Amino acid sequence: MNFDLQLFGEDALEYQTPNQLRKGIRSLKKKINLHLAKIENPDKFCKEWASYDEGQREGLLWHWQHEIGNFEKSIQYRIDELAKRGEQP
Repeated sequence: MNFDLQLFGEDALEYQTPNQLRKGIRSLKKKINLHLAKIENPDKFCKEWASYDEGQREGLLWHWQHEIGNFEKSIQYRIDELAKRGEQP
């Protein structure tokens, strides 16, 4: 089975079914929860954490927080697309 991965990009949400959009929302929420867990307990997820200097640690924490923001935007795009169709998220 072949998939056109472009159908799953942010710029092609209008081509996804409502179920695909909802599945994307669920997946992104899981990623957010994982990143929150990483921020809460970084040494559990990054075995090199203890060897990192303060700048490296701050950079990794910033990266995880930045990704959460991207995931939240992506969720909102999917919610907006569903709303445009008169669907619930």
